[in-house]
Amino acid sequence: MSAWRLKHPRLFWRVYLAGLALLALVALANVVVGTLTARSPLVRGTAKLTRFAAEHVAGHPDEPERIQADLRQMADAFRVDMAYRLDGGRVVASVGEAPPLPEEQRARLDDGLQKYYEDDRPVWATRVAGSSPGYLIVAAAPRSVPVERAAAFISAWLIVLALAAFPLARALARPMERLTDAARKLGAGDLTARAGLRRGDEVGELSAAFDDMASRLEGLVRAERQLLADVSHELRTPLARIRVALDLAAEGDVDRARKYLEAIRMDLAELDQLLGDVLTAARLDQAGGRGEVPLRLQQVTAREIVDRAVERFRRSHPDRMLAVRIEGSLPGLVADPAMLRRVIDNLLDNAAKYSEAPAPVELLARSDGVALVVSVRDEGIGVEPQDVARLFTPFFRTDRSRARGTGGVGLGLALAKRIVEAHGGTIAVESRPGLGTTVRFRVPGEA
Repeated sequence: MSAWRLKHPRLFWRVYLAGLALLALVALANVVVGTLTARSPLVRGTAKLTRFAAEHVAGHPDEPERIQADLRQMADAFRVDMAYRLDGGRVVASVGEAPPLPEEQRARLDDGLQKYYEDDRPVWATRVAGSSPGYLIVAAAPRSVPVERAAAFISAWLIVLALAAFPLARALARPMERLTDAARKLGAGDLTARAGLRRGDEVGELSAAFDDMASRLEGLVRAERQLLADVSHELRTPLARIRVALDLAAEGDVDRARKYLEAIRMDLAELDQLLGDVLTAARLDQAGGRGEVPLRLQQVTAREIVDRAVERFRRSHPDRMLAVRIEGSLPGLVADPAMLRRVIDNLLDNAAKYSEAPAPVELLARSDGVALVVSVRDEGIGVEPQDVARLFTPFFRTDRSRARGTGGVGLGLALAKRIVEAHGGTIAVESRPGLGTTVRFRVPGEA
């Protein structure tokens, strides 16, 4: 696409057509002002006027006063200068400043109406027949434009431009004012501020982009606030247990304090995963702002990654049954093993969290050509259809009650998606309420 070509040039055409309308109005103003200020509005009819006046004068050769009155009446009506002279040079009647007739033009009068220019003025001359031979001269206004006419034209242009440009300027200024006001409110902390312009041109697209940006910003700010609240909630219970255990140990009741150690160990494991997710999200966001993929790539076998994730799950969830199925030999990968293992860890933890024992958690790993495909399935509560599309949104949680058994801040699947896509892969969710959920991802193997 050429650099000058606009994607949606509605506003461009609106301004361009408004400019053409201004030009049309200026042209109309020229016609009006020219008509009102022209010295001779009927230049094309001046030849007929000259013949008519000559015939009229020939009918009253001996009445100079009447001829003078008639010439004045015609000169005022047509805004011309007129003069009737005899062949000897005597002026019988004259109105205005009609120039004398040059000898070369006088010699041609018998050939009919003559037209010539005198000091840039168009002049017509014709023979007057009768008992007193002579000739009639009619001089129109000079072709040069007087200062008064030029000033009148310029004034008309300015007035037309000022009046016609007002609605265009207002049409452009009003949406800009709304956008500016919304931007100020958003900058002042009002996250609900929106421009709300519904237009089909570039200004409407700018408004829609601004509103979309404001909505995203509002979502991010609210998500950060929710993150702080969720992390605080997750920290409160283990800290309370640790405090109780320390108080009991200080009182000398070691046996009772020891009963809290297992619960504290589990809490610390969950906190470790929580902090790991938060730090990983921060790392991805920081690197994403520079356009880089924060992966420490190395050659690794997919089987090693899967085995270590299985080992960790069984150690962290000794009471849950994990059914592992590996089909064939798994491909080699050029990947960040810690990141890919975190993806599988998150999927397994979610499967255990949202299902009840003794229902098993199933992990399937297989090769698809040179790609690795991993599926994690549970027989838990499932996900409502309207929530499936939002599962990969940061901080989104299907369990809004925040029960202890389904804690977390909603970063697991969002991180999993970003890590898989950073490796050039894809991830998807299939779920039915009450029947369970399957999460499947695919990453390309070593070529």
